Amino acid sequence: MSQLPSRHARRARATSPKMHRPLDRRSLVLRSGIVALMAACGIVLADLADAQQPPAPAPQANGAPPVGADQGGRLEVVVPASGPAAGPSSGQPQDPPVLLGADTVTFDETNSLVTASGNVELSQGPRTVHADTITYNQKTKVVIASGNVRLVEPSGDILFSNYAELTDDMRDAFVENVRVLMTDNSRMAGNEGERRGGRLIRLNRAVYSPCELCKTDPTRAPVWQIRAARVVQDNEDHEVRYRDAVMEMFGVPFFYTPYLSHPDPTVDRRSGFLTPSFRNNSNLGFGAIAHYYWDIAPDQDATFDLGGYSEQGLFLGGQYRKRFENGRLQLDASGTQGEIPNGTLKGADDRRWRGHAFASGLFDIDETWRWGFNLKRASDELYLRRYFNIRDEVLTSRAFVEGFNGRNYAAVNAYAFQDLRWGNPVQEPYVLPEARYNALGEPGSLLGGRWSLDSSLLAIARPGSGGPDTQRLAMQPGWQRDIYSNLGFVTTIEGSVLLAGYTAQRFDPNDPAGGTGNDSVQRLRFFPQATTTVRYPFVRYGESSFQTIEPIGQVSVSPKVDNDPAFPNEDSLDVEFDEVNLLMPNRFTGIDRLDGGLRATYGLRTTFQGYKTGSASLFVGQSFRADDTENFRGGSGLDKKSSDYVGRLDLRPADWLDVNYGFRIDHDTLKPRRHSVNASAGVPLLRVAGTYTYVDQTENPYVVERNEVEQAGISVSSQFSEHWSIGVSHSQAFRPDAGPRSSAGVLRYQDECLIFETIAQRDYTVIQNGEQEGNSIFFRFVFKNVGEFRTPGISAGFLGPSGASN
Repeated sequence: MSQLPSRHARRARATSPKMHRPLDRRSLVLRSGIVALMAACGIVLADLADAQQPPAPAPQANGAPPVGADQGGRLEVVVPASGPAAGPSSGQPQDPPVLLGADTVTFDETNSLVTASGNVELSQGPRTVHADTITYNQKTKVVIASGNVRLVEPSGDILFSNYAELTDDMRDAFVENVRVLMTDNSRMAGNEGERRGGRLIRLNRAVYSPCELCKTDPTRAPVWQIRAARVVQDNEDHEVRYRDAVMEMFGVPFFYTPYLSHPDPTVDRRSGFLTPSFRNNSNLGFGAIAHYYWDIAPDQDATFDLGGYSEQGLFLGGQYRKRFENGRLQLDASGTQGEIPNGTLKGADDRRWRGHAFASGLFDIDETWRWGFNLKRASDELYLRRYFNIRDEVLTSRAFVEGFNGRNYAAVNAYAFQDLRWGNPVQEPYVLPEARYNALGEPGSLLGGRWSLDSSLLAIARPGSGGPDTQRLAMQPGWQRDIYSNLGFVTTIEGSVLLAGYTAQRFDPNDPAGGTGNDSVQRLRFFPQATTTVRYPFVRYGESSFQTIEPIGQVSVSPKVDNDPAFPNEDSLDVEFDEVNLLMPNRFTGIDRLDGGLRATYGLRTTFQGYKTGSASLFVGQSFRADDTENFRGGSGLDKKSSDYVGRLDLRPADWLDVNYGFRIDHDTLKPRRHSVNASAGVPLLRVAGTYTYVDQTENPYVVERNEVEQAGISVSSQFSEHWSIGVSHSQAFRPDAGPRSSAGVLRYQDECLIFETIAQRDYTVIQNGEQEGNSIFFRFVFKNVGEFRTPGISAGFLGPSGASN
């Protein structure tokens, strides 16, 4: 391999005078210097299309490469692969031929210089060079490219310069004032650059940035860039490395590191350290966690977390993910040795191992069946809240097998629960199994309608004295048919029969869902029900919209049920009456309690729909029953013969307004029993959103003291420029305990290469013993191709006093 001469020698040669004389086409193919030039230049001619190739002429008698000219008189030469070892007879892979395209070629016999000029293109295999002029020195075996030089790497990266020197095998190169465009549009630039061994591209006094340049002023600094004394791009390890790197934002330095590396754009993932995370908490102290990502194989990877907190101790964690041909698996766990205030075993010197374990998996058995699981466990009520800000009240673990076949579905589930609510004495049950089978027939397959079958098996165990153990087997066949009359009526007839058998141990009839009774009971239930629903839609079509008005009437017939407490109650502990379940045969959430008797229901639905934009809909309804019932608690809206009025309004006249309002109004007093409003209005420059919830849970609507819950939230956001946005939000409770619940503010910048957020939060939640969750303010940076960085949470005293900082 030839070595590039010194920089001074290169510059002197580049400016030395030359003697040139033009060559005719015949002398061109006879000159060994031209052949050598072709063999030396192994870089891709990427845009040379087959349609532009002239017919290959017959080989010259002296073995010289074939030469031709395109329709514009441009010279094109094809040189076979060089080297005696290459070729089919040697068993070695043969190098691709070298292609040359140029307007003119000259030869300086005195200085042994061959010069191709005028839109010169050289290619060999996956490498290409483009330049105004390319000169080959037969003595030094150095190729010099000048004028609009472009070097295209096999990876797709493109190097731009006005001057480049290359060895005869094209593996080494020197480039002045180089600029590199990477495959993801990231850019590097340096005073000078070198390519070594066809693998390394090294830039001195260089900068890197994935950000786009300013269109009006490309000389302005990008949003962020890394400036380094040296940048090395390793095309074999697919890595970009920096020495003495300074990260700048808007041209202002803000971070220095002696060494930094990240994968190049061709890498989807690879092993290495991730950006560490920091945290500050008054209960845990200052925490620093390092993260290491392990790319185990194409189908699996893992992340390891190692660090600690100043007030606690060592923290360990990690995640593992694996893909199988028939499924996937994910594990997530952590542990620490420390003391969490207000933990279940809080006491003097209560420093013990705490942690959590999550796992999930889903696997196909065949085209019909699959199985999976979801495990969630924690050592303390507050562990997930303190370390991960996970505020689930109950952790649900599940294992299941399920199958899908056409309109049929079958599943077997097992459940376990962990209650994380502080001080809750109720012991969570185990469900093993919960099985079901649902089937649905084809339309018109039975008496003009379609049949259905719903069946289930339920077994609930409460170890110790936590309540009754219950087993239930249920089956409910049904039938439904839609009838369309010539007058426009749409009639739906449906019927079902519920057959259920119950057994229970340690059962207390006075408290079917709990208690510590000693009775063992066996019960059977038979419950037929028929329902007829009639709708008569009126439709009006206009030039820009259409409107519908649809009266609805329904009659439901079934035996009167008093829901004897002698039946266990596992799935119908409460009912929320609204417009969703107004027309359902059973307004309870399950089948352990039934909504029986004769009743009639009416409703009115009206809609407006624009052809291009704008829509509105309103639904209101009520139901009546023939007999009084004690099946529903007072205040539910269903405890009287006449139910409360329920309805919903959806309004979206344009993109700038969206309102959803659900309501329930007492049928006697016409006072509201429930309001639920979600609304947003505005344009990206200024948008306001709000929520409001009011629920009156008073069992007697005429009492003075009422059991009411009322809460509201508001948020204001503004996208005040192409990349900048700001938002603030607040939630407030009014009843029963008035006061703020949470506040937050976010300032955000986002473009193609950076996400920056300033986040301030205040949580007014009181866990117990008067302790509040606290205030926090932190900054988040997401740099494209480099990673994410989040500052430690800082106590936000300006938000007011609190007990913690997250």
